[in-house]
Amino acid sequence: MTTLTNFRHPSVVKTLPAASLVILLASASNAGDLEGPVTEPEVISPSRIGSDVHAFYLGLAGGYGAGGDDRFGLTTPTGLFDIGDQDLSGSYGELRGGWRGVLPARGGRDFVYGVEVGYQFGSLEDSVSARISGVDVQGGTEVSDVLAIRLRNGVTNRSGSILYFVSVGYIWGDIETTNSIAVGSSVQNFSVTDRRGGYSASIGAEHKLTDDWSITGEYEYVQFKSQTVEFSSGFSTKSTPKYGGLRFGLNYTF
Repeated sequence: MTTLTNFRHPSVVKTLPAASLVILLASASNAGDLEGPVTEPEVISPSRIGSDVHAFYLGLAGGYGAGGDDRFGLTTPTGLFDIGDQDLSGSYGELRGGWRGVLPARGGRDFVYGVEVGYQFGSLEDSVSARISGVDVQGGTEVSDVLAIRLRNGVTNRSGSILYFVSVGYIWGDIETTNSIAVGSSVQNFSVTDRRGGYSASIGAEHKLTDDWSITGEYEYVQFKSQTVEFSSGFSTKSTPKYGGLRFGLNYTF
């Protein structure tokens, strides 16, 4: 009968260091194997405008418009009188919403296209006056409550975080045209308000902050169609309001 003392046989004891050495060398060989598979670190890409192939968004913006000359001339039974050049100016806000789609373009960029609807609140206005044959004559224009529908196209930068865009649109706005005639202490005031169409064009950029939020900045040119305004006095003027403006906003994509 073999006893447990056989495990203390000298040959067995001598074998243990050798086995340990083989295991140690094998481990060192595996640790120093430069030919083994290398795992690439995970790269987190930045947020892209085109991360959603089709997306809706809502936004809020504010702007200031100025710089559109509109000559106010008054046509009377006795002739045409030049009152002066109006320069419409003022601040306004805008509520907007839109949809856009994305197509891949060359060089890692995205082509972004879409449609946007906006409502502008606030007003832009100006007035001019002149003294004609002892009579003080004043004319004025105010633009307010503008609805817009725009087609917007653009291309992102390589990282996809910035969209450079252009847009063209059709607009409808309330145009109030005024005229006053003062002879001594007697003043007559006349006003006509009409809902009128026109067009807009803009160029700008949108910067992605997160997957949902982005900021925008753009320059927009707006011109309403020319129209002859008839006052109840029998006088008339040709009205063509226009202006350019800077607008900055915030969009939320969902």
